[in-house]
Amino acid sequence: MAVLKQDSGTNLTLMNMKIYSTAMNMDAFSVGEAVKFNAPNPGWRLKQVRIAGWNGFDGNTSSIPKSDNFLIEVRDSDLNLLYRMVDTQNAFFTFPAIILRGIDLPPVPVTDEFYVIFYDRGSMFIGVELENATGNSYFYDSLHSELLPAEFTDEKNSTTKVNWIIRAVGN
Repeated sequence: MAVLKQDSGTNLTLMNMKIYSTAMNMDAFSVGEAVKFNAPNPGWRLKQVRIAGWNGFDGNTSSIPKSDNFLIEVRDSDLNLLYRMVDTQNAFFTFPAIILRGIDLPPVPVTDEFYVIFYDRGSMFIGVELENATGNSYFYDSLHSELLPAEFTDEKNSTTKVNWIIRAVGN
């Protein structure tokens, strides 16, 4: 199995899309974190996605967050839907720290460029790398079928491009 990634695995932090989307007047349910990959060979099949995330659980059984759904989509280079799944964040991300969690998919044939999109829907935090941006991470606005650069502007009007910690696994 080959693991495709668009991050270096350094300088990781967590981002809550609900907080960011509210500040940007975007709907947390319709905007996802997208990463563009290139299939390493013809006939390659995506079998798993790995996502760095955390649902806020601190190890205390009384702090288990309310169970909410996330959505994963796989789209081709033209943003046509190839696969979609919904599950609950508590089934994968209830760990007392950020975790890189593998989520199995049925084999999804992909060719050339494809996108893995994760909609956390404000239910959790997703891993993000704050340096070494590859330019292959995006916000995906599903209402307008539009990719927007994954970048953030701070209070000094300085822009930082980021990498989402989302990986594609297959053969």
